[in-house]
Amino acid sequence: MRLEVQPRRNILTQLIEGLLLERGFVVRSFTVQLTPPTHHFVESYPDLVYTQFEGDHLLSGGQQLHFDFLKPVTKTPTPLVVFVKGGGFRNVHRARYLPALVPLAQRGIAIASVEYRTSNLVKFPQPVEDVREALRYIRAHAIEFNIDPTNVGMWGNSAGATIVTIAGASADEGAEPIRAVASWYGIHDPLRSSKFRASGSPMRATLGPPDDEGGHWYKPSDCIGPQSPPMFLVHGTDDQVVPMEQSVALAETLDEVGVPYELMLIEGGRHDFAQTSTCTDALQHTLDFLYNHLIKSDDSHNS
Repeated sequence: MRLEVQPRRNILTQLIEGLLLERGFVVRSFTVQLTPPTHHFVESYPDLVYTQFEGDHLLSGGQQLHFDFLKPVTKTPTPLVVFVKGGGFRNVHRARYLPALVPLAQRGIAIASVEYRTSNLVKFPQPVEDVREALRYIRAHAIEFNIDPTNVGMWGNSAGATIVTIAGASADEGAEPIRAVASWYGIHDPLRSSKFRASGSPMRATLGPPDDEGGHWYKPSDCIGPQSPPMFLVHGTDDQVVPMEQSVALAETLDEVGVPYELMLIEGGRHDFAQTSTCTDALQHTLDFLYNHLIKSDDSHNS
């Protein structure tokens, strides 16, 4: 399927219409506005399978994990961004954010919106391994997807931000490192929060009891090191679901080890960036960050 998107209406329009589509409403053709405007065509390939699993074992059984792929129409291999949706480690509705990812594809960056196993099926860090497995699959088929396997970024929100931060912080042995990570209101130091440790919380269901030796509780320094890629952290100061201190804690760790980062705290911003201005600002800055690190930076390396 090919989408032609004209630069007239706001990025937020796409996000709203994506939410309506998810809820069963019929939405007619939409357009977006970008800074700067672009004219790429985008092809959409939904529900591609990247692996099969049975229970908590990958690469076996009849159940499948999927990703949706947005591909700029060009003969030149493009950078790739792996996008991971949040949902408290319990719900993964990839289609919700897909319309908001189109502007990135218009700028010449392919996007894979990746499904992972949720906390009712597996414990942490299996969701991280699922996302890594998706990236391995796409890199192994780089020619078919027309992507540059050496030029990859990651982006996630909430639980997805937690996953991409860990997955992106250190590459598989022998693999090219991730070049940039964008994290929206992620959980980066759950041990700091009594809310996350409380019985019945999604984090406890995902990580196990915090005092259990078999649990998987962690802190930023467990995965962040000098080799980690530049990161863009966005958090609302009025987030009642994931306190902004979670992103501040990650920023402190990045600063300690010398990893470049940007921390964008949005005054009055709530979880999921429900306000119009908050969502628009966060999207624009995120698109710019990924574009600068995956395309502008690559152009300077090749010049």
